[in-house]
Amino acid sequence: MGDPVRVVLAEDHPTVRAGTRAFLEPEGFIVVGEAACEREALKIVSEQRPDVLVLDMKLESGLALNAIPQFLAAAPGMGILVQSCYEDRAIICGALAAGAAGYLLKSSPVSELVRAVRTVASGERYVQPSLGAGLARAQGREPELQLRERQVLALLGEGHTNREVAARLTVSVRTVESVRAALRARLGLVTRADLVAYARQNRSADV
Repeated sequence: MGDPVRVVLAEDHPTVRAGTRAFLEPEGFIVVGEAACEREALKIVSEQRPDVLVLDMKLESGLALNAIPQFLAAAPGMGILVQSCYEDRAIICGALAAGAAGYLLKSSPVSELVRAVRTVASGERYVQPSLGAGLARAQGREPELQLRERQVLALLGEGHTNREVAARLTVSVRTVESVRAALRARLGLVTRADLVAYARQNRSADV
């Protein structure tokens, strides 16, 4: 096992901070600091150099969007996971464009918070699945899927298993699994259920 992930919490509601700490610490994370405003958070981040900053989008001083580059400059290599009540695509895209590595709604279950922090700590991007599928459209473009990806996606949406998809397309199960992994990465999704839900919302006739 590697070193524990070190986390700083920037949230202006003490109860929310306490709850987040209570959720993360039993999972092996170490909370090395808490802050209620940008200035305090910046000071702690500079001193502690955490692996992840869990950042409330709206602190006492207002939207924290403009502070993201400052946090990253203070702790190069740190990942920022934005926690927010905002589902507005412009805000999500703005946070990611500013340098945040993840975006999660505060209404998310604990399991998703834990997954998001771990993902961001590993250097990867994490966007809540219910939001991620629409980000490409929010940025003015459709996800560019290859023919095989569209075929697999359509069959998953119809409820077929990996083995059934492989048989329909005359490919190996391993190939189907690889295509699924590529689809999740391209669409900003996490689980098979997320992928199936996306497929059913975006029916394809390319089978």
